[in-house]
Amino acid sequence: MSNGRPGLDNLENQFFRDSMKALDLIANRKSDSGFVICMRRLLGNNPQKGKSFRIAKREHVYAGVDKSRVIFLPAQWREEFDKTKSAWAGCENWWAGYPFILWVEIRLGDDGTTGYLKLIAEIGPISNYKVRKGIIDTIRAAASAKNLERIQFPADAADKGRLYSRFFTKNSITVNDIRDPDEMERKFMQLVADFEAEFDLIASAIPQLLEL
Repeated sequence: MSNGRPGLDNLENQFFRDSMKALDLIANRKSDSGFVICMRRLLGNNPQKGKSFRIAKREHVYAGVDKSRVIFLPAQWREEFDKTKSAWAGCENWWAGYPFILWVEIRLGDDGTTGYLKLIAEIGPISNYKVRKGIIDTIRAAASAKNLERIQFPADAADKGRLYSRFFTKNSITVNDIRDPDEMERKFMQLVADFEAEFDLIASAIPQLLEL
């Protein structure tokens, strides 16, 4: 989604406020207020799309939030994508407007106290089948060369007609008390920071996408 569209920006801001209210309601019902507080510590009360925030030594770019997740993109990915000056047809209105996106989501345990955070990486709705397949093949090959086994696309990810494919594995961390914002924040930071090697590999592969 492009900048310079105030009507759309206002809708996005309202969506964030509504989502945070929904999170508050969930917190009151299910005692998972730790996630709500963690998100506010990380992003503030009313973040603008494109806001930068830091996890460990890495900058990330905020792209959205809903009832159980926060959506973002490593700033390094955005910088590399912007260098390509490509429109990425099909992704113009998909989150940050690039072929990849990340999010961290909270999932609750049956006991109402425990839960876990999960880091999702997804390739989006690229309209050109050959380009989408080429991106998947490029990332697969780069991950294999670096022995980064946590990058795993589904077997049918490059099939015609597929629009979305997730590609991180072993990508969750247990939260012992979802009501504890300090634990939630610590585990959130730990989970995202643990995937820095994967973030770097994808950033290094993006320039190769110009050849597709």
